[in-house]
Order: sequence, then C-alpha cells, then structure tokens
Amino acid sequence: MLRLLVVDDEVDICDFVKNFFKERDFEVFVAYNGNEAVSIVASRKPDIILLDLKMPGMDGMETLKDIRRLDGNVKTIVITAIADEEKVREAKYYGAVEYVTKPLLLEQLERTVLTIAEQLKT
Repeated sequence: MLRLLVVDDEVDICDFVKNFFKERDFEVFVAYNGNEAVSIVASRKPDIILLDLKMPGMDGMETLKDIRRLDGNVKTIVITAIADEEKVREAKYYGAVEYVTKPLLLEQLERTVLTIAEQLKT
C-alpha cells in the first residue's frame, strides 16, 4: 500500500483528499502546516506528497526544501492556487515532480497521483 501525505492548511481540502485516496487503497496522512509535514516525512516515510505552496508559517517552498533534505526520493506534487510559472520552476528545481492548480479537479489530481503511483510500482 502506497503512503500519501496531504499538506494543506485548509482542513476541508485535507479531509476531502484524504477520504478520496483512502477509497483508492492509499494509506493517507494529513499535515496542516510545514512543520507537521516534515515530522510526518521523518516518521512515516510517505511515497507521494501533495503539498500546498501557500500556508502560514513555514510556506510550501520551505517545507519542500526540508522534505528533500530528509528524503531525496519522495515524489512531491505541488498544489497552488496561482499558476505562477516562476514558483512552479522553483518548486521543480527543489524536487517537485508535478503541480496541480486549485480549485482541485479530482480527475486531474487522481490521474496525476495514479501516474506517479504506477511509476513507483515498477
């Protein structure tokens, strides 16, 4: 069973995404800020991370950098409300493999996560 970490300060989004992927046989963890995310990465070793860029406190970019120091292989998908090409380039530079824009379209999110999940299984 693949492990998925959802990192977003919006509780409703976390709950919704968690339930959606639990139904697809993922073990799902939730973090509401960057510090929680880093702690979960250290202890639970997720395979895939859905990471919101805009969060209070430690933002998504700093969280991504800390996560990459802990685990250089984890596949991170950045979630952002603004399709800012500069931010996307920066996130990819720091190891994000993909990005998805808000509002989240479940079909796109599912396709993105399942594509990465298939790559991990091979």
